[in-house]
Amino acid sequence: MVKRIVLIEPQSKEDHVYKNVRMPRLGLPLLGTQLQAAGYSVSIYMGPGSSLPWPKIVAADLAGISTTTSTSREAYRIAGFLRSRGIPVVLGGIHATFMPDEALQYADFVLRGEADLTFLPLIKALGEGTTPDDIPGVSFRRDGQAVHNPSCLQSVELDRLPIPNLTLLKLGRPLRSIPVMTSRGCPFNCTFCSVTAMFGRRYRFRSTEKVLKELAAYGRRSVFFCDDNFTANPRRSKELLQGMRDYKIGLKGWGAQVRVDAAQDDELLDLMRRSGAKIVYIGLESINPATLESYNKQQSVADIDSCVRRFHDYGIRVHGMFVFGSDSDTVQTIRDTAEFALETRIDSVQFLTLTPLPGTPLFEQLEAEGRLLTRDWELYDGHHAVFQPALMTPEQLQEETIKAFKRFYSFNHIFQNVFLTGWSTSLYRGVGWWLVRHFERQNRWYPQTLKQMRQVNPRPVPLLYRLVKGRQGSLAANLTAESVLKVYLAENKGVLYLRLRGFIDRLNLKELIRTVQGLLPRRCFHLVVNTEGLRFSSEQAALRFSRYLNRLGERVRRLQVVVSGEGEPKKNMLGKKRRRFKLPRFELLLNKR
Repeated sequence: MVKRIVLIEPQSKEDHVYKNVRMPRLGLPLLGTQLQAAGYSVSIYMGPGSSLPWPKIVAADLAGISTTTSTSREAYRIAGFLRSRGIPVVLGGIHATFMPDEALQYADFVLRGEADLTFLPLIKALGEGTTPDDIPGVSFRRDGQAVHNPSCLQSVELDRLPIPNLTLLKLGRPLRSIPVMTSRGCPFNCTFCSVTAMFGRRYRFRSTEKVLKELAAYGRRSVFFCDDNFTANPRRSKELLQGMRDYKIGLKGWGAQVRVDAAQDDELLDLMRRSGAKIVYIGLESINPATLESYNKQQSVADIDSCVRRFHDYGIRVHGMFVFGSDSDTVQTIRDTAEFALETRIDSVQFLTLTPLPGTPLFEQLEAEGRLLTRDWELYDGHHAVFQPALMTPEQLQEETIKAFKRFYSFNHIFQNVFLTGWSTSLYRGVGWWLVRHFERQNRWYPQTLKQMRQVNPRPVPLLYRLVKGRQGSLAANLTAESVLKVYLAENKGVLYLRLRGFIDRLNLKELIRTVQGLLPRRCFHLVVNTEGLRFSSEQAALRFSRYLNRLGERVRRLQVVVSGEGEPKKNMLGKKRRRFKLPRFELLLNKR
């Protein structure tokens, strides 16, 4: 019986410039509202695994986790822990949609695409004990084989969705800005963006009446319209903004994502100002014409310059987002972009490294060309170079991006726009100054890691063969007189692979710890420990081994532990004490293949 459901939006542990933005995505609140209306008890949590209230979470009957690419690693860590506790896990979101086979290694079910029409039917099927064979967009395993039901061909009619109940979010503090969705989809098709692949190019929107009803409930609060392109349909945008004026919806202010072409419409700009627009977030992307063409942005550098000036004419701040690293970009392109941003007096900027997200043409291209340096998805956050650029090294892309940030967010420019867009811009630039320098300090290790990632040839190194005499006991009775512990270590692209086969008891574990300790490099970026062939003399020995892995997780930036997905091994890895709710420092990967 499924009654208590927790929904989790994990946050990456990786330290980057925009980590402190606590704006929840609306997918889980929408699903939670549907579940609540159907009679389920629902709670939604957001944050890194270490901050979650585990005693409450492990009391649930089922967990749903929504993840983007950069948060998928933390989602997998949470999912593996929950499954080791016998709690079914459903993974969804944009990353799971495009990497369902990978996600199935950590979850019982994966929901691909928009889950508004499929999550509730899946929960009902699980409650009834039936297999979700006829639910579109669901992936699961049958007899060890992955089953991917056909995708849902029916587009979600947004007016059929409820107003999300944001009180389901257990954040511990009120939201500074309320997220409101008015549309889905984007008629454009930028090569590095996964929005089109996820939601389609058809622009769907909620009725003006529905949106106005939701906005009226928020009173004097700030709102962020979380549409991918708020002004993709100018006529509809004007209708909504005029409705906000007519119905006297007195928001404290609002912001939204728009394109450069929004600045060409005087009527639209006037309505944005009069309805309370404070800031717009614009994908300016590049000042390199060849790069703009390769991104399929359908805009020019002159359009960008005019866009910033026109929004400023209407008293609206501009947050400009640039992406570095196209095949046409050089080191000088990055430096010129920082100067351009200062000269055009953009209020705040976001300099990102080009990130090949799964589901995008860019990802397919770079993967086919062998230019991806890592599949550690936590680094796919726009702040870490993860591929080989054409006209510079990955280290140059990483270092020059940080230099561009420091150039823009310097003390000399904090007060540049005070008389143009007010003191709030200076506040944001001041915060940016601190965040950029903090990020630089925390990521000094990364350039060296990039060099390791470019080592393409695996180097298998067998390290240790040890004979262990069979011992008395329930497990040892099934062993031969002599059991061999085999330890293999190999490296590929900076990832260490440690494979363990054989028998572990207290003495043998000490020898293993001593050996591995001496062989691991001082800075180990990513370690995969395969324990599928490992057997333990007792549950206590297994628990000691798990504690050792936890300590190892403090030394290694990422630690994955592969165990058999069937039988007792997964229980042995974390012990059987139900009160031990602390999330381990490693990802527990249950291999059912």
